[in-house]
Amino acid sequence: MPHSLAAFALAATVLQPQTGTPSPLVAALDADADGRLVAAELPSQARRVLLFALDADDDGTLSAKELDTIGKGGAGRGRKTRRGPDNWDFAEETRNGIRIVRNLAYATGADYAGGRGKLDLYIPAGAGPHPVILFFHGGGLYNGDKATLVALGPRFAALGYLVAAPNYRLSPEYAYPAYIEDAALAFRWVWDHIRDHGGDPERIAVSGGSAGGHIAALLSVDERYLRAHDQGLQHIRASLPITGLMNAERAGRERHLLTWKADSELVREASPIRYVATGLPPMLITVADGDTENRRTQNVEMFDAMKEAGAEVEFEWLVDRTHNSILPNMIKEGDRTVELLLDFLRRHGMAP
Repeated sequence: MPHSLAAFALAATVLQPQTGTPSPLVAALDADADGRLVAAELPSQARRVLLFALDADDDGTLSAKELDTIGKGGAGRGRKTRRGPDNWDFAEETRNGIRIVRNLAYATGADYAGGRGKLDLYIPAGAGPHPVILFFHGGGLYNGDKATLVALGPRFAALGYLVAAPNYRLSPEYAYPAYIEDAALAFRWVWDHIRDHGGDPERIAVSGGSAGGHIAALLSVDERYLRAHDQGLQHIRASLPITGLMNAERAGRERHLLTWKADSELVREASPIRYVATGLPPMLITVADGDTENRRTQNVEMFDAMKEAGAEVEFEWLVDRTHNSILPNMIKEGDRTVELLLDFLRRHGMAP
């Protein structure tokens, strides 16, 4: 079998528990037949992501056991790749009139150790009730942390919006649908508790960038996850995915393995574009004009599909931005992306 990423993904669907016989995946790629995979034996496109994410014992190799536990919970290095603090205790402070409440638990249990089931609040000055933005961090669905929003949260809070920033379970430890289940759990927590923190549960928008944009979009179109918590799409006042993944079939194949277990049906199921219909929450789709052609195209296609279906949707190019320059610029005064989001929110009943 050729050392291709396609072979890697295909073999992953038939992995067997580690025994005296190597798994089909290891056997297919194991050039020296030593029962383990080193970087040189992995497909070149996958080395950076897969070796880094799956090498649980940091020995520079992938064993059959490490590969076999993808997406089953408790496997790989998903938790280790977080950039947040090690101390997940509750903490609160006030800066420039903005109250910051960290590490509130929206989900508990063994699967949510290491801060996975916690969120931070950035609360504007004044009594409220304030409109709420539930903002999901990026990181490819296998990396990232709510701590990356420590500057953006206060930016929106200074403009009158209460920001809730949750963590969620990451691949490869927890494959799809873990992250979207957590998004729905976080939404339910906000609905139930945000009034206690000065927020308005009747005015909740969802947003996020990159992987967070994918989550915001999927939560806004696939109602199953909200329904599991006795809610529906009508509870989302507005959806603002920023350069999100709209068609998971166009994601890289290493992502297919890490997040969707190389299962083509799960990949289709995780694609927001699959659920386009009328009656969805109002959506503003934004994408950087300097993003990859793949990302630009699928966001345009999502917009076109929603327009054709009669859904309420708008589209804006983020001019002179790349995929990675959007967030750093959003914390600056006068940033065009923030102004676009604010205008959309105000026009949909979410003015402060």
